[in-house]
Formats: sequence, structure tokens, C-alpha cells
Amino acid sequence: MKKALALVLALVLALSMAVSAFALTLDVIELVKDTAAGTELIKLEKLPALDGEYKVSFVVSEGGVYHLVIDNAGDYKDLAVSSTGIVAAELIDWDPEVYASIGETYAVINEKGEAVATGLSYDEAKAEAKAKNDAAKVTYHKVVCEQEIVIVELVVSENYSASYKEGAIKVTGVEKATGKKVSGSWDVIADVTIFEYEEVKYAAANKVALVAEKGTGYSDYKTAVNGYGEKYNPSDLRAEGFATVVSTTAFRAIEGKDLIVAADANNYVTIYDVAAGQKGVNFELYGYDEIIENKEFVGFEFGFFGDQVVKSAFEITLQPGVTYYELREAFGVKVEEDDIVDFYLLKDGKVAQIITVDFMTVDLAEKVEITVKGENTTLGQYELRLAAPVAAEGEENPNTGAESVVGVVAALAVVSVATAAAVSLKK
Repeated sequence: MKKALALVLALVLALSMAVSAFALTLDVIELVKDTAAGTELIKLEKLPALDGEYKVSFVVSEGGVYHLVIDNAGDYKDLAVSSTGIVAAELIDWDPEVYASIGETYAVINEKGEAVATGLSYDEAKAEAKAKNDAAKVTYHKVVCEQEIVIVELVVSENYSASYKEGAIKVTGVEKATGKKVSGSWDVIADVTIFEYEEVKYAAANKVALVAEKGTGYSDYKTAVNGYGEKYNPSDLRAEGFATVVSTTAFRAIEGKDLIVAADANNYVTIYDVAAGQKGVNFELYGYDEIIENKEFVGFEFGFFGDQVVKSAFEITLQPGVTYYELREAFGVKVEEDDIVDFYLLKDGKVAQIITVDFMTVDLAEKVEITVKGENTTLGQYELRLAAPVAAEGEENPNTGAESVVGVVAALAVVSVATAAAVSLKK
């Protein structure tokens, strides 16, 4: 499925920090998404106090929204944040109903703004304010935070390329006590996880699938920074997550051989006779999502996020583990009057294949799969529909080239995509 932005995130401090009186030096802080669901509060990690220019890299493995809190924000005025590259940043207000506690305390104030209780936790302060309002039958007792808290919200672009991408943030302010201008600067890295070089060579040499299992991938950023020489340390370079990228270097090592990449447990890409000069490819897959037009279901979309070209001939095989019956149910096909149904497979918006399925002769209980062929092109983004899309007035007909189909895929193959979508959606 396509990744959604604005998810609840947690920030994990991955490497040790060396702090001096004047500055902080830190190689990498990994920002890791919090997978907890429900109403759990967003956890925050502190940025250092703004007393110098820093050489720090924040690394994220997924695009989305991340949060940091400025340490000792109350010491500054005129705080501002700027950003470049793959990250956008802004300052947002503290909200104890949204963010997990960072050790702050609260007070209860009366109608004059005077503190009538101090040094409380947020829950204690809420209970105290309610008790005082109930006792006096008033509403003016309020909860206030005793510290000034400012949060930096980062929105990092998705990275479906074959290498890491960079951005940066800079926070500026003025020390209230001295009037001195201060700042802190940090790199933000949108990382990708690459298959380990020797594992790629082994898969090609032994004609086995290169499987994207948790923990087997390596951080492209850390590998680029630390290399494979004396600094090589698998425990440091390995990324938590799924490898999605075969690097240019790895392709060079298996030139002329076949390579099978398991994008996930059921979906495979087979590249035949890896071409000389093949650049890195990101095999991250999405699907199957409903296509809704004019509030009506018209089909499913699925495919690969990356737009890198595979120079050699390749096949994409999807094995969703579902049946023809589930396909028929997903599209609501009525076979009593018309047993034979045409399905349109679109690649990148244009009709690539027209598939005819006879539901009276096919075994409805049979599992299905899809095979898509290509050469010197992208892995592609696909749609499966019962009707070809109609071009809007003044637009080029998206069906142009429908007759120049690159290989005819068996009906069995295409049908599987729809069935997989159906089951996924029903779940």
C-alpha cells in the first residue's frame, strides 16, 4: 500500500553523544517511526541547546512527519526554523494531549493568573484545577505548563530512489540573557536500505531469490559514510527494516547473470542477463489499492514506487494466493448473461494488455498469479480495470498504443492481481 504521511512517530537516539561546553558532535541520530496504534502519545527527543553549530545527521528510513523538541526553549526569543532539500520544517506549539511527557511540570492558576498549585504532572494539574473549580463553582482555574516548550515538526519526503537523499534544518534564536544570536544546524537524511553485496552475488550465482527479510538490509547512508574497510561493522551498518535496493555496485558484480528479487513473500522480479552498466534499482512494491472514480469502484492499482530503468529483459510475477472466484466477486461480475469478460491491464496510464477470461471454463477455486514482461523500461505502476479509461476532452487518449502490446500475458496472470486486491480489501 502507498505510504501515508502524518503518522505517529517515535524518535530513538541510536549512537552516543559527545558534549562539550561549547558544542555537540554527533554522527547519526536515527529517527524511527512508532508503530503503536490508538491514542498513544507521540514521543519526543530533545534537540541540543542552541549554543553552537553542530555536525549532526538525522536519518529516517521512511518519509513522513517527525517531531523534535528544542531543549531549554525558554532561554531564547525569536526562535525560527528553516529547511532545505528533502525536508520541510516548522515550529509548532506544545500540547500535552498529543505529545508524551518530557519531564515538564504544570501549575494551576486562578482568574488573576496567580499560581495556586505548582510542580504538578499534567494529570495532577488537571485534577487539581477541576477540584478547585468544582469547590468554588467557577471555571477560571486553568492548567499551564511551567516551562516554555517549542517543537520542531519535520515533514520528510518519501525516497524511492536507489540511494539516500539529503536535506537540512536550521534553528535560530536570540539568548534572552545576553542578546547573543545562536543557532543549530542538522542534516536530515532520507535513507534507503540496500541488499548486502555478497548476498546479491550469492543469489545470482546459486539461482535463488534475493529475499527482503527484516534485518538483512544495509543503510546506504552509513555505508557511504563508513565504507567497507577497517570501519566496516555489520551491526552498525545493518538497517532495521526490509532491503529494497540492489545497488549499482552489486549489479556490476553479477553482470550477465540472472537475478531474482523477492519484493515481498508473494511478489518476484526476475531480471535476465543483467546488462552492463545497470544502475541501482529500488524494488519497493505497493498494492493492491481500490481505484474510486465518481465515488464508484472501477478497479485496482499496484506496482513499484521506483522509476529506475531495468535495462535487461525482466518478468514480474505476483502470487497473491487467491482464487478466480474472489476476482469475480471483487468486480461484481455477473456471469449469468455473459461468461466471457475482458480485463484491461494499464501500465503507467496506458493500456498494455487486454485479457479475456471465460468464467464458465476456468476453475473458480484455482489460485491465480500475474506475470508482466518488460525490457529497458521501469518496473512500472499498474491498474486493472473492466473498462479502458476515457480521455478527458482535449487530452491524449491514454489507450494510444494499446495494440503495440509488449508480449501477451496469460489471462491467469492478470486475473490474480484483481483477486489479490479483493482479498486485501475484504480483510
